[in-house]
Amino acid sequence: MRRFLGLGCLAVVLAMIAACDLVDPARPTSQPDTEVFGNLLEVERNDQDPTLWTARIRVGAPRAFLSAEEASGKPTPVVEKGLIATVTVGPDTVVVVADRPALLEDLAPGTEVAVLPVIGTTQMFGSKDLRLEASTVMDFVTYRRWRLPGLRVEEEDGTSDPDLINSEGAELAPVPLAGGRVLYFSARLRPPVTAEDGWHGARREGLGTPAEGAGSPERSYRTELTLDGWMPPQPVVFPGLEDADRVRVTWVDADETRLLVTVAIAGESTWVGLATRRNSSGAWGAPERLDELGDDAHDAVYLRGSLSKVVFVSARGGEQTDLYLYNPNQDPPLGPLEPKISSFGNEWNPRTGPQNELFFGREDRQLVFAGGRVQSLRLPGPHRVVFTRAAPTDDGRWLFFCMPSYRPAEVDENIFVASLTEGLLLGPPVAVDDWRP
Repeated sequence: MRRFLGLGCLAVVLAMIAACDLVDPARPTSQPDTEVFGNLLEVERNDQDPTLWTARIRVGAPRAFLSAEEASGKPTPVVEKGLIATVTVGPDTVVVVADRPALLEDLAPGTEVAVLPVIGTTQMFGSKDLRLEASTVMDFVTYRRWRLPGLRVEEEDGTSDPDLINSEGAELAPVPLAGGRVLYFSARLRPPVTAEDGWHGARREGLGTPAEGAGSPERSYRTELTLDGWMPPQPVVFPGLEDADRVRVTWVDADETRLLVTVAIAGESTWVGLATRRNSSGAWGAPERLDELGDDAHDAVYLRGSLSKVVFVSARGGEQTDLYLYNPNQDPPLGPLEPKISSFGNEWNPRTGPQNELFFGREDRQLVFAGGRVQSLRLPGPHRVVFTRAAPTDDGRWLFFCMPSYRPAEVDENIFVASLTEGLLLGPPVAVDDWRP
């Protein structure tokens, strides 16, 4: 989700659409899967399958792109007049309007939209009938902010208040305690996109403006919910890690005297450490590295009720991340989790629930392993809402997680909360700063 297009790439996409000139209307022909741009004409619900919608789009270059190309003196690809895209939108489609999850009906006719196709579904019927299934549908204003920063003219609407949890930066890795009234989380600044741009996010302690050519460090913070709202987040400090690139707390015991933390230092390995302190108001000691997890270990949690069995993330020297289990009572004590969990995709961010459910991510989808099977978690609504990094409260009543705002270079991750009921059903998401149990 960190890739974004330039104006040249958009011109190539439009040129590919313009080149669709096959003439046999009776025989569909597969086409390259590219973003489709245009004006929404109408939306209809499928009479036979109420989980499906059909959106008809008049394909064409967005006005902002045409204006930019005209101002620069560059020729603009001409899409064949009358080219219509018929787009199938289903329960697995992500719909975004004004940078937030939405219903397809929230897009008014005439709105400029961008459609990202499901790979392998784009077909042409004749020369003016383009058909595809949508993986994502969003208004062009949101798409422009996300993928075309050169066309961005509006100001960002986030906050940089360090007394709040969410900001224009990335807030991630929530670890709730005490039924959600205590929250550990990590934060980092988002990088500038252009030479005139600045770093985005709250300048919390440990997150000052990075040096030129350097990335933003990631640091962990703690806050507590009172009758007046959340207390200003305070840094979780460990001696000797002032210069680390990443210091991310991923597990904390109920009395807040033991925790697991991921430490990453440029040019060195990423490792998991166990830190302790005498009481919940004392200073944390230096994390003791858990060498038994091996090199390239991060985002570790203890299994519920255990202080020896650890689930963690590792690529083991490769590129794909999987979930591993360290269990000193097994031989061998360390190995990947079963294939239902550690698949050919990237698995990450493990968290355990009160019944030892295992919440984890696979690519951009939030999954849970419970009752011997893996299933997807969904927020309410007819379309898929992207959320990740889910962590349940100790009583299992609430789920903390991250949802993206679509920004260039790196999405703006923010923390949300939803009720979690029997059957792993979720309620509507609430921004954590506004949440009150």
